[in-house]
Amino acid sequence: MVKRVLVLVVLAGCKFTDTLQLGPGDPVVQVQAVLDPTRSSQTVHVQRSQSGAPTTDVSGATVTLTDLEPRGCATAVVQLVEVASGVYRVTNWCPLAAGDRVSLRVTTPEGAVITGTTRIPGIRGIVVHAGATSALLPAARLAMDRTRDSLYVTADVSLTHAMQVEAVRTTTGETPTLSFVSDTLSVSIPGDLEDPFDDRTIFRAGCYYQLTVAALDTNYFDFSRSITNPLTGQGFINHLAGGVGVFGSIAPQTYELRVTAPQIDPREGVYRFTGQVGGAPIDVTWDVYRDFLSETRIRAFVDGHWGGDSVRTSANGSFTGDLFRGTIYSATVTPPATGPSPTYTLSGTRAAPGTPFPVAVRPASPAPPRADTVMVVQTSSPGGP
Repeated sequence: MVKRVLVLVVLAGCKFTDTLQLGPGDPVVQVQAVLDPTRSSQTVHVQRSQSGAPTTDVSGATVTLTDLEPRGCATAVVQLVEVASGVYRVTNWCPLAAGDRVSLRVTTPEGAVITGTTRIPGIRGIVVHAGATSALLPAARLAMDRTRDSLYVTADVSLTHAMQVEAVRTTTGETPTLSFVSDTLSVSIPGDLEDPFDDRTIFRAGCYYQLTVAALDTNYFDFSRSITNPLTGQGFINHLAGGVGVFGSIAPQTYELRVTAPQIDPREGVYRFTGQVGGAPIDVTWDVYRDFLSETRIRAFVDGHWGGDSVRTSANGSFTGDLFRGTIYSATVTPPATGPSPTYTLSGTRAAPGTPFPVAVRPASPAPPRADTVMVVQTSSPGGP
């Protein structure tokens, strides 16, 4: 098997939530805001940074957004509400679309004024291939065998020349395993890519990923691909007046990516869990895959019903011999979860395929005085039924 290694350099700002790193200098106000027309709320972060001192939030600022092309919007100018220290938000504002221009104005309590303008980009068309599956617009579900398939993305964008591709495992609260920006609008990503900076594959069998392809405006693209480096003299590309950071916009399309691999270990395969947890019935299957880089780690697709909720999530776990341990994330994933809570930990000793065995289940936190017990049976395994 050819081992592929990730060689992409992810610069500061590549994730939507990165914090700008500044070189030496006087105190400066930094602003970060990326408008997403698919969301009902828009958020602006305002901070103050100075070399040698921690970055601090700026509270009490006046933050306004202006839709310069409101197209019938009743409130073209809106003042954002501070929902946390340095975090300002507006909900259900003007509907935004490709081509709209929006301006930002931030006035700090000390009188500093930071301004910027963005034009919303668009996606005219997109083609995403993963193995034998493909999707256009609107977004759909994709499936990929990480050992033999690649991910292909081609986008036809408007009002921009850049896109971002990001993959994050859903329901577990993890950071993106893949995130990069490019002015090449057609990319191919091998499924067996590995991250040389971390002991993990980019795509893990047994996991659902949220794959996002987004058109980026010039402001956000420049922010994502530049950094201030006092050693090399490389400069940060800044489009704000009166401060530094980014006021940009994106046009995203999101897909579900289901990653598999050949199952060869007899402990891999499908397990059915039945019983009650917290007095509520559960009936779920785990489709278990061993981690490519580990003899003990496993990942699993989890589907079925947990209490009154429909479950479509994933789990982490391990097999040490036949000793089984696992964690199920976010039993309810409709709509998709935004973090790892609630979670349940499971432990038991695996029996032969077709033979039921007990597994203890308890919420990860806070831990109850006792665990519930459910019955598990391996209904299929490699080379077996």
